[in-house]
Amino acid sequence: MYFIQDGRGVAGASVPELFEPMLRGPIRARSADGLEMLVSVSFQWRLRSDALKDLYNILGETMYRDEFVRFARAAIIESCSLFTADQYFTERTTITSKMLEVLQSNFDKPELGLRMEITGLQLREVDLPDDYDDEIENTQEQMQEVEVGKAERQEQIIIKEAEKLVAIQQVEELLRGARGFARRIDLQNQATITQLKLVQQKQAEANAAILQQFANETQAFDRLFEVMEIRALEDHEAERMAVSL
Repeated sequence: MYFIQDGRGVAGASVPELFEPMLRGPIRARSADGLEMLVSVSFQWRLRSDALKDLYNILGETMYRDEFVRFARAAIIESCSLFTADQYFTERTTITSKMLEVLQSNFDKPELGLRMEITGLQLREVDLPDDYDDEIENTQEQMQEVEVGKAERQEQIIIKEAEKLVAIQQVEELLRGARGFARRIDLQNQATITQLKLVQQKQAEANAAILQQFANETQAFDRLFEVMEIRALEDHEAERMAVSL
């Protein structure tokens, strides 16, 4: 059974009427969001042998063709109403499966003597209004622009991340250098302090030893300062000394 624009290429289209395929025009239906569309579908059908007698008694030899077309149209219109217009661009496989399911249900009515096997359903074409097609095209172009924008932003993010890593490495190198310099200064200061403490300690020990020599004198400190003054004069160069009289 074919619901298509023309019968070109349909096998058996020129055989006697009793055996020729059922060929009708596209089905006018509406999507779940109310958009009118023309749907072209085709499928194969076969009556079960145990239903032939009852069906013949009800519909006769030729009337069954019109009834089959009516059942098929109803099934296609019903299944089309379950999906939004945009889904016909993105979920054709799902829609085709649902159409086959509804068709099989509509042609399996034992109470009417109707038992038919439906196979090979094809959703050939979905013709939407031109305005909607144009809008879909614009939407796709906008989506492409969005994807390009996302790719460009991602590229900028990668560049910024790389620059950030380089900056972090540079800062870490500067911090390591500063810590090393501070450590050297600290070691130098500690060495200087240790040396000064050692010199002061030696000087104090020397002064204590000298003071011990005058411990028995009544003016021990006066005597010590006098000796230190004499020693200081001896350590200076004679030409640089000035003596007040």
